[in-house]
Amino acid sequence: MLAGLVNKNPKLHSLPHTNRFYPMTVAGAVFAFLFILLVAAVLYNLITKLRRRIRSGSGDYNRLFDELPIPMYIYDYQTFRFLAVNDAAIEQYGYSREEFLDLKVTDIRPPEEIPAFLKFHAALQENRLDAGRWLHRNKEGRTFEVQVYTHDTRFEGRAARQALVFNLDEKKRAETIMKEKSAELENMLDSITDGFYALNKNWEVTFINKAAEQALSCNREEVMGKNLWDFFPRSREGRFYAEYERAMTERVSVHFEELYAPLGVWGSMNVYPTKDGIAVYFVDITEQKKIQEKIYNDGQNLRAIINNTRDLIWSVDRQSHIITGNQAFWDRVQELTGKSETEVTNADFEQDRVKLFFESYERAFEGEAFSIVRQRESDGRKIYEELSFNPIRDLHEDVIGVNCFLRDITVQQEHLRRIEEQNARLRDIAWIQSHRVRAPLANILGLAQLFKLEDSPNAVIIPMLKKAAEELDKVIQDITTLTNDLTDPGEM
Repeated sequence: MLAGLVNKNPKLHSLPHTNRFYPMTVAGAVFAFLFILLVAAVLYNLITKLRRRIRSGSGDYNRLFDELPIPMYIYDYQTFRFLAVNDAAIEQYGYSREEFLDLKVTDIRPPEEIPAFLKFHAALQENRLDAGRWLHRNKEGRTFEVQVYTHDTRFEGRAARQALVFNLDEKKRAETIMKEKSAELENMLDSITDGFYALNKNWEVTFINKAAEQALSCNREEVMGKNLWDFFPRSREGRFYAEYERAMTERVSVHFEELYAPLGVWGSMNVYPTKDGIAVYFVDITEQKKIQEKIYNDGQNLRAIINNTRDLIWSVDRQSHIITGNQAFWDRVQELTGKSETEVTNADFEQDRVKLFFESYERAFEGEAFSIVRQRESDGRKIYEELSFNPIRDLHEDVIGVNCFLRDITVQQEHLRRIEEQNARLRDIAWIQSHRVRAPLANILGLAQLFKLEDSPNAVIIPMLKKAAEELDKVIQDITTLTNDLTDPGEM
């Protein structure tokens, strides 16, 4: 509206209240123009209502005039003297009501503004609403920029002008504070190590922090204002588009984890609806995913190893609850209790049968690693089992669980029993060899020594008999030695 007024009055192009004082950016000008249009519409309705109340003599007018939070005054159209001011004007300019009524509207302007004001006032059309921007000053002499809206009226029978004054310096201060807060917020978002970006309702990027730039391998200048789905064409893959659209349309917060395949980046995504679109906060969890994958693969490998045996392997926590077990263990549990891995509890076992285990757990929780062998009956057959218990420690060396290992050693025990029986037989053989066989042989050797070869008709045979007896004695000694090696020498 101010632009239209200046165009209709060429002389006003050189007035002091033009761009000479306060140059504006394009964005600021657009914002100011929209702001002026909005305020103008509101004030037009307000002034119209006030005029009606003046004409109708309504007693509410004075209250509305005085209590309006925007500075307002009425001045004589000819003399420029103030006829009435409201409380907001008194507060803004610092004059009392009585002091105001002794002043003219030119007294609240700096001297250099007065000629331009007089020219403007002379060319002012009836019912003109937007009077434009001017410099005003208060009682202390401080100058500030204002936006003035005026309307012709009558006051106590004389022609007058009613004006509403917006202090633009206060608005600028508020805008400055807002910009500072915005910059502070932007710096804060840039300083965080997690990614953040904002999209408007057209899916255009309105902000992106440094962490997001790094994670997405882009820079702010090239992505700002671009449609996210066009700039990252493959971002429609996976859950990104569906979840973002849900947050945008349903105005709900969503959380999900997804891989952006082109960059190989995993993100833990948190999407929040905003007034103008959505805000996306994400954490790069690529390394975590790699660790999780490694842990999973290691777990699968470990399961393959522990399941590749019929020995029972399991672990328990400090409450003796089962943490994990291999397939052989869960098969035994199913056999004993009739329940699956997810159903079984400690109460499902016969307490007499598990007493040994609970006692062993307590020993292991004290830090002891040990093994025991137990014997039990199964279908009339003796079963031997070796049980090992090893403490599980955390990083602080505190025992947090027990790893258990059960192996059926019945075959080994039976083999040992057979060996012991064989050893017993060998001991018997050795005794026979050393006592019952060698004693007669010793007698033969003794008798052979008594023969006199010169008197005997068998002088040739006797040496041969003696030699054979000695050779037999040597064989018996060798057998006895070998038997002694296979038996306990102390028993011989």
